[in-house]
Amino acid sequence: MKRSTRENVGIALAVAISIALYFVARRNGMPQKWHAAIIGTTAPFLVAVLSYRLRWSRWSFWASVAICLAVHTLAVWIFFQYVLLNVRYVGTLFWYPVALVETFVLLVAVKRVEERLTGKQERIRAS
Repeated sequence: MKRSTRENVGIALAVAISIALYFVARRNGMPQKWHAAIIGTTAPFLVAVLSYRLRWSRWSFWASVAICLAVHTLAVWIFFQYVLLNVRYVGTLFWYPVALVETFVLLVAVKRVEERLTGKQERIRAS
C-alpha cells in the first residue's frame, strides 16, 4: 500500500521529535534508560496513529490519542523513575517487546477511549 504525503510527514515528524528528545535527554545528563522510554513511546503511538488513518479527520480520535499519551507518559515516568530507580541503562532492544505489547494494547485503548468520547460503538459483522 502506498503511503500518502501526510503519512510521510507524520513519520518524519515523529522521528524528528524522538531524535530531539534523545539529544535533550543526553545533553541534560539523563541516564540512558530514558532513551529506551522515548523509543518505547514513539514507536507504539506512531503505529497506532498510522493504523487509524481513516479517523484522522475526527476530533475524537486525536483527543483519544492525547488522553492515551498522557496516561502512557505518566505510567512510563513512574516506572522508569521509581521502579528502575537504581538502573541507569535499559537496552532499547530489551524494551522493544514491551513496546510491541503496548502497541496492541494502545490500538484497543485508542478505539475504546474514542468510543467513550463519542458515545458510538462500531460493530464489526462477520459475513
